[in-house]
Amino acid sequence: MVVRVVRTSALIVLIALALTGCGWQASKESSQKFSLPVTGPDRKVLPTSRPSVSAALDAAGGLLAWKECTKIEAGAVVTACAPDGCFYLTEQDFVLCPWSDAIQVTAHEPQADLVWQVVGEQDRAPRADPNLQGSPLASLRGDYADALLQIATAPVRLLEDDLVLTPRPATVQIAGQWYLPLEVSHRTLGGRLRAGDAETDGTGEARSRPQGPRWTQRIYFQDTDSSLVDMIWLGNSVTQKFLLVRGYDYARTASGGVRIPTKIEVFQSDPEANIGSRLALVELKQ
Repeated sequence: MVVRVVRTSALIVLIALALTGCGWQASKESSQKFSLPVTGPDRKVLPTSRPSVSAALDAAGGLLAWKECTKIEAGAVVTACAPDGCFYLTEQDFVLCPWSDAIQVTAHEPQADLVWQVVGEQDRAPRADPNLQGSPLASLRGDYADALLQIATAPVRLLEDDLVLTPRPATVQIAGQWYLPLEVSHRTLGGRLRAGDAETDGTGEARSRPQGPRWTQRIYFQDTDSSLVDMIWLGNSVTQKFLLVRGYDYARTASGGVRIPTKIEVFQSDPEANIGSRLALVELKQ
């Protein structure tokens, strides 16, 4: 397989990981260069009475740990996969705010460090000129970032106020593992900004965001053995975009005590939630 771009620093990181075998921890230096909403839970009663939600929370560290987790920072080595079979190796830093439904990605590209955000499923791009990004993910950066946020903070996503979860009557087997599919619908847009409402990006410039969520359909797949929601299907019937994201090798963060996947794969999918070609492999730094 041909490698288009290989960052020397990324290779050093990979070698170091193989030699040290250290436990995962969140990055110590913040990659946050622009304003990102950092909040905790503001709901008087969190809807944890549903057995599937309670089990998912317990498996990922427990409700108390997640209530105290307002921000997760981590660095990763990312392998982006192109349609022609080539791949692109780079490094990225992430800031995830579970209760704000927000993520910031800093991609360390040869030309520059590129930064973009997704907040409430809507794109913010303080400094992410796609012409400077050689990664095959350049045109999908918002979808990719939101997929990472969805899988890493799945227990909090299950607690969204307007969320309606409908478990399917039977489990399904995918890649040898049994899952309980939890289909998602929304009572409302959950207080998201409508078209014409203003938001402010990191430069202080107000802009309007489009109406409606990024994903019109979601299915959370809950592992029947571990109770983790470690696979999510994301679909938009209007734009005909469909992704499937999977998490592996869950470990606790150094400070928050929550469990998140240290390895994430993002795949193309279809309206039937089938796994297609892999778009990215994200491996958090040890």
